[in-house]
Amino acid sequence: MNDLLRPMFSYSIIPIIITVIIIIVILFFLLKKEKKEKPPIVIPPKIENIFTIKEKYLKEIISLKNDSLENRITNRKSYQRLSIIIRNFIYEMTHIKVQNYSLEEIRKVNIPILTQLVEEYYDPEFAKNSSGNIINSIDKTREVIERWK
Repeated sequence: MNDLLRPMFSYSIIPIIITVIIIIVILFFLLKKEKKEKPPIVIPPKIENIFTIKEKYLKEIISLKNDSLENRITNRKSYQRLSIIIRNFIYEMTHIKVQNYSLEEIRKVNIPILTQLVEEYYDPEFAKNSSGNIINSIDKTREVIERWK
C-alpha cells in the first residue's frame, strides 16, 4: 500500500511555477488593456469669448440653412459643411482637434453630443445616394451651439 502513494513534494514543482507565471502575465496584460480603453474625460478650458464664437458659428448655420432651402447646395455638400461647422465649433470650445477625426476617434473623445451629430451626418455625407433631412440636422446643430456652456 505504501508503494502506491508518493511522498509529498516528490512531484516536480516547475510546471506549477510556469502555470502561475503564465496566469500572472495574462492578468497583467488584460488589466493593462482595460485601462487603455477607457475614454478620457474632457474638461473644456475656460473660454473668454464664448458668445463671439457661438455667434460666428450660428451665422454659418443660418447661411447653410438658406443655401439648403434655396437649393444652392446639394444635400451631400450641406452635410459636409454642417460636419465642418460643428467640428470647428467643438475645436474652438474645447481645443480638441476633432476636425479630421473619424467617427470612431470622435467616440473616444467622450463628447456624446458631437458623436450623435456626426453619426447623424455620416450616412448622408458618405452614402452613394445621399439622403437625410438636412433642415432637421441643421436645427439640431444650431440648438447644440446655442445651448453650449
